[in-house]
Amino acid sequence: MAKLYVFGIGGTGSRVLKALTMLLASGVKLQNGFDTIVPLIIDPDAANGDLNRTSDILTKYQSIYKSVGENNNLFGTKILTLKQLTNENIPTVSDHFKFGMTNTGQKFGDFIDYNGLDQVNQALIDLLFSKENLDADMTVGFKGNPNIGSIVLNKFTESTEYKEFTSSFNPGDAIFIINSIFGGTGASGFPLLLKNLRDEKTSIVNSDKIKRSTIGAITYLPYFKVADTDNEGQAIDSSTFFSKSKAALSYYQHAIFENNAIDAFYYLGDHSNNNMPYAEGKSEQKNNAHFLELAGALSIVDFTKDINTLGGDNPSTIKEFGIEQHNGSSLKLEHLGEWTKSELSLPLSKMVLLSKFLEKSKTTLLNSKGDFNEKANGVDPQFYNQDFYTINFEKFISYFDEWIDEMKSNDISFSPYHNNQDHNTLLDFITGKEISRGGFLKSNHATADKIIKQAHKIAKEKTYDAEVTESRFLKIIDDVLTEQVTNILN
Repeated sequence: MAKLYVFGIGGTGSRVLKALTMLLASGVKLQNGFDTIVPLIIDPDAANGDLNRTSDILTKYQSIYKSVGENNNLFGTKILTLKQLTNENIPTVSDHFKFGMTNTGQKFGDFIDYNGLDQVNQALIDLLFSKENLDADMTVGFKGNPNIGSIVLNKFTESTEYKEFTSSFNPGDAIFIINSIFGGTGASGFPLLLKNLRDEKTSIVNSDKIKRSTIGAITYLPYFKVADTDNEGQAIDSSTFFSKSKAALSYYQHAIFENNAIDAFYYLGDHSNNNMPYAEGKSEQKNNAHFLELAGALSIVDFTKDINTLGGDNPSTIKEFGIEQHNGSSLKLEHLGEWTKSELSLPLSKMVLLSKFLEKSKTTLLNSKGDFNEKANGVDPQFYNQDFYTINFEKFISYFDEWIDEMKSNDISFSPYHNNQDHNTLLDFITGKEISRGGFLKSNHATADKIIKQAHKIAKEKTYDAEVTESRFLKIIDDVLTEQVTNILN
């Protein structure tokens, strides 16, 4: 079995990794033998809100996976940190998915020791960097300045994490990189990282294997704007996003594509007027989730699907994401392309229904009589008071709900599910797939009682008696949701 190392660079990298984690939790699988994902978040802004939210989501996922074991549809893909992967007690290696960054908590001028340079070299630096660049505080990242980022990030291969990454790399493993092209960290980090991955150095363990490995990447063209604060000296300006993107694309053409340095390359962008609150970094930079980040997560699945056709003497495969149709600003499942729909509809809908069921019908479940509420071959009601459920599972579901709700709030929203249900109408939740809620002389086909009845039936059959309670809970619920959602979608 193989590992996929996913480098998420900057805030966009963190948000796409968050979307990928939600898909894996829902039951979306990598293909062609990839059973382990190793997320590596590269961001000098250690207090970044997007980074820390994603890190907590990944940690919650790991705790759930550890409790339920392998061979589950829900939460069924292994996610590891470098420390867990190498199983070594190295204090300087992060156990929270964050790639170590050194000397970024200072001004750029101090980083390059501007005041220690002689006059000739200071004059050269003055030609290349503005006074604002030299005074830029890198504690919150590079604030849309890839010229700064390209200097600083050139040293990340010297970190302990990079050495542990290379030492853990095996033949058959692959790499995927996530970045944005219109900011500072992602725009500068991607070409530097790729250059180092393709550079064979005898001083770096396994650099020969990494050089020949299959590498894919997704680059985000502008897909949001930042609000104008009317403050002079605003470090990040949306009006420069497209000019920066054009310059970076020109560089990519001759430095990456003409050299066949990448095996698969994905583009995503959006012309919407979606405005994000202005924030230069730290905890204030916590953008709402966007559908394009979900599409980017799917590109990672697509990369593993096509991996046997990539690499070698083949030219770079370049892909864009499109939808089947679009009637307005709200995307539904029927608007998606066939492959996207087939990968996404069932698992994502199951997870949405699971959340709704636990919110609106858990009390009814606990008050019902049947084997699912029995300790012997079902789920002891005390299970819902234990740490697995209250600290990890319930919190992860809360993050999932937040993610789904945030995708609805954008100029181009993703809103295939509606919320006007109660226990008796729970199954009528997918827009365009209406289920009869009953009425005078009509049967109610949307009631959550169908879920409860089926859960009791499966528990009574003792199919999952050998499982630990956490795994039994997920497997019985998954069986029920798979049948119910499949019937709704067909």
